[in-house]
Amino acid sequence: MKIVFIGGRDLNVLGGIENYMLNLATQLVAMGHIPIVFCESDRNGTDLINGFQVIHQKSIKNYLICKPWLGLKATIKTIIRYRDVDVIHYNAWPPSLWNPIARLFGIKCIMQGHGLEWQRSKYSPIQQKILKFMEWLTAHMNNHLIMCSQDQTKYFKEHYGKDAVTIPTAVNQPNFDCSQDTDILEKFKLKRQRYFLFLARLVKDKNPDVLIKAFLTSSSLDFKLVIAGSNDVDLDYVKSLYVLSRNNSQIVFTGAVYGADKETLLRNAYYFCIPSTIEGLSIALLEAMSYKIPIISSNIPANKEVLGDDKAIWVEAENESQLAAAIEKAINFPGLLNDAVKYNHSFICNNYTWPQIAAKYIDYLRSL
Repeated sequence: MKIVFIGGRDLNVLGGIENYMLNLATQLVAMGHIPIVFCESDRNGTDLINGFQVIHQKSIKNYLICKPWLGLKATIKTIIRYRDVDVIHYNAWPPSLWNPIARLFGIKCIMQGHGLEWQRSKYSPIQQKILKFMEWLTAHMNNHLIMCSQDQTKYFKEHYGKDAVTIPTAVNQPNFDCSQDTDILEKFKLKRQRYFLFLARLVKDKNPDVLIKAFLTSSSLDFKLVIAGSNDVDLDYVKSLYVLSRNNSQIVFTGAVYGADKETLLRNAYYFCIPSTIEGLSIALLEAMSYKIPIISSNIPANKEVLGDDKAIWVEAENESQLAAAIEKAINFPGLLNDAVKYNHSFICNNYTWPQIAAKYIDYLRSL
């Protein structure tokens, strides 16, 4: 099959959607399919990555318009250049606004939900209402829907009466070879098994500020908190996190990490922290589980979908005191989740690897 993916940013700067497209497209190439990826970028051009074509489209510097604009340009280019395309896969609703144009030319279209965008705190109440209306509109405009989590699938059925198929994200098999560690531990003066890891974009919904406050109030002894992530869109919020840390040497900001550096941080972390208020289905959480890292997690539905009741230390989202108590508990009871990490590792490897997800994805496309 020839499959066009539309949505997301530059694949060289991986977020959730970008990670999904990169890994799924890579697996599809291995299966003999032809993926083509259109992405929002700071330039126009074409690359070949892992055997598939990536088309960069220079974006508009407006976060409300850039994704619909990307969708329009990519849809038109697909119709003109790739007349034999089998499916257009729109990531999230903004680029999918233009799927009726593609369908006029006989192209099958699917929209994948990666989270409920209107819930994000970065939007004003008016913007949230607009985004929720657009979600309603595109839910009814798109005939074929897939979601990253069962929670989202249930939401679309209950609120819009729309049946969606759950095709989650996945992880690559973890590398446990410590001899492959990069110098990132030495660079930031980190000791193995002596740091809590937060690995995500630095946005309010993921609550790195709450985590920092909780860590500062705990008796963390010789442990550190590693904040691995960035956010070029909201630099004021990122600066506020640095201010909040009070130049405390136990709080380490690494910026965004990828590849071998990310694997090194995962391989050697004491605990993984995901205190988010909102998630679709966190790739970082799946990766942490696959790397046998104990988890401190907010008890939101998206996290509970993959973590069992006794497989993490649970906290309420945005509850600083509970998060501080969870950190204390993790320090005082080192082997608390030994059985859980073994189960989590097995669960991910049996259900959330890219060959499994890609096979499920192709089965779904063939059903159309």
